[in-house]
Amino acid sequence: MVRSRASLVPPVVATLVAGAAACGGYERAPGLRGQPAGDDGGADATPSLLGSSGPVLKSCGTGPDGGVCACADEPLVLDPPTLYFVLDHSGSMIVGDKWTTVRDVIGSLAVGLGPRAKFGAAVFPAAAAGECAPGGQIFPPSYVGAPTSPPVQGDGAFGQPGPVDTGLIDALGRIVATGGTPTAATLEALLPIVQGFGGKTYVVLATDGGPNCDAAASCTSAMCTLNIESDNSCTPTGPNCCDPANSGSWTACLDAQPTIDAVTAFASAGIPVYVVGVPGSEPYAQLLDQLAIAGGTARGSEPQYYAVSTYDQQALASAMSKIAAQVTGSCTLTLDHVPPVPDQVNVFLDGSALPQAGPDGWTLSGTTVTVLGTSCQAILDGNVIDVRVVAGCPTVAY
Repeated sequence: MVRSRASLVPPVVATLVAGAAACGGYERAPGLRGQPAGDDGGADATPSLLGSSGPVLKSCGTGPDGGVCACADEPLVLDPPTLYFVLDHSGSMIVGDKWTTVRDVIGSLAVGLGPRAKFGAAVFPAAAAGECAPGGQIFPPSYVGAPTSPPVQGDGAFGQPGPVDTGLIDALGRIVATGGTPTAATLEALLPIVQGFGGKTYVVLATDGGPNCDAAASCTSAMCTLNIESDNSCTPTGPNCCDPANSGSWTACLDAQPTIDAVTAFASAGIPVYVVGVPGSEPYAQLLDQLAIAGGTARGSEPQYYAVSTYDQQALASAMSKIAAQVTGSCTLTLDHVPPVPDQVNVFLDGSALPQAGPDGWTLSGTTVTVLGTSCQAILDGNVIDVRVVAGCPTVAY
């Protein structure tokens, strides 16, 4: 029996893998999450819910006793929501390679969620049009003169990106960190587009600083982002660095209320807005709290937004996983058909078999699989990246 631990990054994927038990003469399916058994996912990996106690299959074609079990992938019955990312790629995102971290985490999240979500992404500013130009959608790509393309369902499987996920990863990879932070103007431009998508849609706004770029603004030093951030020789108590009389620009004024209003407009349209503050956003914690409350996604305790205080990918992945779990997490999985041999069905959490028996196990009734107890809570909390239902190998009961 092989045992391992799996890292916990973004949340829930469910796949039915069905097939009759067999030996030899077939092409073995890829390993769960694309990893061989015993791979701990790296030095920073977090132990899975099951630790090392649960049997782990080397692949969906190998049973706990080392025997061979044939398997074929079949989909669940799904009504996937849309996760629409609105991402700050301003010049400050160069610091600590934050932009690379953001785009890598989102790519991994999309692959992990697979078909359980649709994806779209916009970035700000539209740097080619100027450092304060309102941003726009980059995925799915749209064409001049054509309507904006609606989000598309993810297609990651076994830890590998499909064509859709590859398109998202490539689109993000073409963007570099540059420009200002026209958050309000970007959200205002995106609202009618996102409203037109229909279905359940959730916006994830990720930023590392205070919104600015309002050409109509003016402010005191207390509301000047240059003073707030002690940029160069500016200080919170010094001269107003946004004042043109001091060689500044009013576009550096904190654009707080227009951004709150723009987020409120999304929530009023039935589109919740989750707010993620990456490192560098700490001076704007109060405003980010207000945005989370306006977006209808306040956490219920301070900070109300999802604060990421370190530069490592795991910290951001944890925040994104908790958001995605609220959108896609479910302890009830509906299969598209009744498994032909009920005692050859297993549930996997992050690549480890979850024993069926007990208050934290799972049940199967017809086409419905229900995960129970603390195992269910791990899914809902975003502490499990991958939930699979695998048929073809004897059920692990204990």
